[in-house]
Amino acid sequence: MAEVQDQEKDFEKLIEENFNVENGELDLRQKELVDADLVEIAKSDKMKNVTALFLEFNEVGDKGIIALAESNLIKNLTVLNLFKNEVTDEGLKVLADSKNFLNLSELVMSDNDITVEGAKAVAQSKKLGNLVSLWLGDKLEDEGVQAIAESETLKHLNLLSLYRNGVTNEGARMIAKSKNLASLTELNLNWNYIEGEGVEALATSETLTNLNQLTLTFNPVGVRGAQAIANSKNFKNLTLLDLYETDIGDAGARAFADSKNLSKLETLVLIHNDVGEETQNLIKNSPNLKKLSNVIFQVAPAPTN
Repeated sequence: MAEVQDQEKDFEKLIEENFNVENGELDLRQKELVDADLVEIAKSDKMKNVTALFLEFNEVGDKGIIALAESNLIKNLTVLNLFKNEVTDEGLKVLADSKNFLNLSELVMSDNDITVEGAKAVAQSKKLGNLVSLWLGDKLEDEGVQAIAESETLKHLNLLSLYRNGVTNEGARMIAKSKNLASLTELNLNWNYIEGEGVEALATSETLTNLNQLTLTFNPVGVRGAQAIANSKNFKNLTLLDLYETDIGDAGARAFADSKNLSKLETLVLIHNDVGEETQNLIKNSPNLKKLSNVIFQVAPAPTN
């Protein structure tokens, strides 16, 4: 019994040491937490005052998430970050159906073990209608993307991150056609399989007109995709465009220098795209890119001692 009490005391201390009372944030990142730990944490009275819970880089799985979802002490969460854990569809289904998360505005579930079934649970949830920021993955593929795009619940999203989900041109078309995603200002589709055709769909979407940040790193965007972005009047509000290693080459990069639609662009990332010095100078000196203050063509060298 003494050993159990000591263990519980340790969890109380863990919470106390990592809880910012002023802003309600409990930061438990990289604490080597497992399911049994979160079960105990969910029992603490101190959790009543937590509004933002950060659990990145732990080993939390379904049992831990279910403990949060079923706790009668966790009612005020607006932010839940579970990046890089071990949650599966089963845990996410319980989370999506829990009244504990009615006030949730930000949910980060990337780098877990979520598939199309988990995506459908979130998309069909009656409890997650207040989400404005959603990071989900990483095995959704196009069917899971379709569930998100067609969701009747997720109508208020400002930020959507679906990186490394096996998304193809078809998934990009689903996002482009979605009327529910009209409020998006940030879209992260890094590490997928979206080609020029898919980028064209995004660039000509009737609803994706409010984007100010678009990241497509490690997609085979190509010249066609780069030109679609440069020619898109829908993307006139972009302030950040990240095309790290997207096969656009000189021809694709030159389209940005000539673009009349990217006048608000402040940051442009073109690392690993074989952009020559002449084209680099065209972009840097383009009269069309008056606000461009941060353009990156290569990885910064590591500092030397």
